[in-house]
Amino acid sequence: MTTSDGPTLLTAAQKELYLHALTLGASPTGACGKVGIAAVDVLRTIEHDEQFREQVDRANVMLSQNVAAALYRSAMEGSVSAQTFFLKNKPPPCWQAEDEAELTREYLEELSDEEFVDLCRASGLEPPVDAAPGADSQAVEE
Repeated sequence: MTTSDGPTLLTAAQKELYLHALTLGASPTGACGKVGIAAVDVLRTIEHDEQFREQVDRANVMLSQNVAAALYRSAMEGSVSAQTFFLKNKPPPCWQAEDEAELTREYLEELSDEEFVDLCRASGLEPPVDAAPGADSQAVEE
């Protein structure tokens, strides 16, 4: 609890109750309310107690895994958006693409006009008019 001197560290019982509330899906603020502790006391305890900090981190990983499992269930039940999101973030090993080339000046200068136009369009950009295939790419002399 907070004293007039400021935040204090949580007791072992408070830490256990807080972690239990987190693992049931409560937000950090909600868990504080359920346990009757101040958020600043939780933050101070996390700052000073490495074991508690690790337990909070593990609880958050577990909650994230619960969401991933729910996403997977939704994908398996036919949700196309869930399927797309899941596969973009966890593609099967055989789908692993080679790393895309880094868009450096040197890389871009080596592209043909057609490759450059294709890259622009794939990126959702409108290619410059003078780079379009069939455009006269010779400089105009004055």
